[in-house]
Amino acid sequence: MADTATQFSTLSTDAPNVWISREMYRLGERNMRVGKYATKYTLPQRFGKTLRVVRYKRLSLPTATLTEGTAPDAVALSIENVDVTVEQWGIVVLLTDVAQITTTHPALNIAIERTALAMAEVLEREQCVMLLAGTTVQYPGSITARADIGANDKLDTATVLAAATTLRNNGAAEYEGGLFSGVIAPQMEADILAADQTFKDASNFANVRRLEYGEIGIWMATRWARSNFLPIFKGVAAPGTQGALVAGYTESGSGGALDGTLVTVVGRDATTDYERIISQTKTIADTDASVTCTTPTSTNYVYDIYMTNTAGATNKVVFSRVAANTAKTLTAAVYTAGTAQSPPSAPASGREVFVGWIFGKDAFGRVELNGMSLQSYITPAGASYSNPLAQGRKVGSKIMWKSFVIDNAFFARLEAESAYSAGLPA
Repeated sequence: MADTATQFSTLSTDAPNVWISREMYRLGERNMRVGKYATKYTLPQRFGKTLRVVRYKRLSLPTATLTEGTAPDAVALSIENVDVTVEQWGIVVLLTDVAQITTTHPALNIAIERTALAMAEVLEREQCVMLLAGTTVQYPGSITARADIGANDKLDTATVLAAATTLRNNGAAEYEGGLFSGVIAPQMEADILAADQTFKDASNFANVRRLEYGEIGIWMATRWARSNFLPIFKGVAAPGTQGALVAGYTESGSGGALDGTLVTVVGRDATTDYERIISQTKTIADTDASVTCTTPTSTNYVYDIYMTNTAGATNKVVFSRVAANTAKTLTAAVYTAGTAQSPPSAPASGREVFVGWIFGKDAFGRVELNGMSLQSYITPAGASYSNPLAQGRKVGSKIMWKSFVIDNAFFARLEAESAYSAGLPA
């Protein structure tokens, strides 16, 4: 008679069937560089929530010589102000008592670390989003708009030189050593390294600085750093066409209430909230009174839907951060209730556009409320009125701050395609 073995599968319902490693996976590292170029201000306590940065404007130069014995007419000083109101941001993690004592990993310490990291990433994202409003943009070659960027329009020496020359012409002040500061995506760096030997040599200039500051070289009067947490825009087809961002799109009704209405859909990264995927604009047929737009099934993104009420009218975001696979109906009434806001400019369908910046000193700033800089908090252990059975602890981080443009003429945005993929989630 053969032996009958007691196998693992027999006992697995009453025994642990997984070994949890004490060494966790590392998070993908995000190189956050933009914030270090900001001019930092502190708003004192009890002085409200608004900081005013004041600058005296240049005097107009004399246009004629003095007349002997005659005093010239006096000219007045004039100032320009930048007012910025701080905003509060925060994030909280709740750990139950059971989670704290049954997991191998020190969940409490990890929660403290992760909330602080999340807030640092929020600050970087908000500074990048703020800087996208800058009006000085340098594209490769003769390109003048994001929509015209093609597969061969990569960042190159000529593009960077043109941007640096613009800053010098505008009178932007340099940083240490008479250099501007710049930050580019790894894909943009790779394009330069593959095509420009001068930059390849410059990238080896100082290993110590590279390790400490993420720098990649001095090139075209600019000290460059690398960041993988910058805006990236991918263009896709218009709703209702093959390869479109939306999962479903139907036009129906009669009466032409939406005659010539324009519709744009934007996909935001569900983790970082960066706008990533932008559809081409769809023009609604002149006989339709309503449109149904179903967001994609991918949960890697949430979706903003923009529309106008007629051709050429004001854009409004009518639905914001819509979950995946959700149907939304667009009507004239929906437009009326929307918030006036323009969608980001879309690259051509299938194109990925990478963003970098070159900064002069005092191009932009960030202000923190004194006593409310980035801090982490943890609720005490034990029972309390709101937690009578000591069933959990909360960990969080908060800050009250704001970033702002000081002088639009002192920085330029670089936009280009790349031979290397952005690796955006599907």
